[in-house]
Amino acid sequence: MIEEASIKKAIMEYYHEGHVQYRPELYDEILHDEWKFFYFNREGNLEIVDKRAYKSWYEPEKIEEGLEWKTEFLYVDVTGNNAAVKLKIGNQKVQYTDYFNMLKIEGKWWIVNKISTAERFE
Repeated sequence: MIEEASIKKAIMEYYHEGHVQYRPELYDEILHDEWKFFYFNREGNLEIVDKRAYKSWYEPEKIEEGLEWKTEFLYVDVTGNNAAVKLKIGNQKVQYTDYFNMLKIEGKWWIVNKISTAERFE
């Protein structure tokens, strides 16, 4: 339970808040440098994005005021220094279901990859 709490805290402080505040530097604290994001775009094509490209999507000057971001943990499964996390993160316009693979490296939990799906309300 200690590791699960540590994982949830890190995700809320850096991943969740990166979305809320549109502050890409927060992702540097949770996304491993070799992190990859796999998803199907709106046309149904598989895309793979690295950390640098992902961070470029979140520019503080482009923040959309009034969005209320919420994160709900659906499960956290920890085995030693490995973890799998499923969560929902969203706002009034979009709801993402994210799956993370995480590793505890030198005492710190890192998201090493992500797959995601989006439900849009706009």
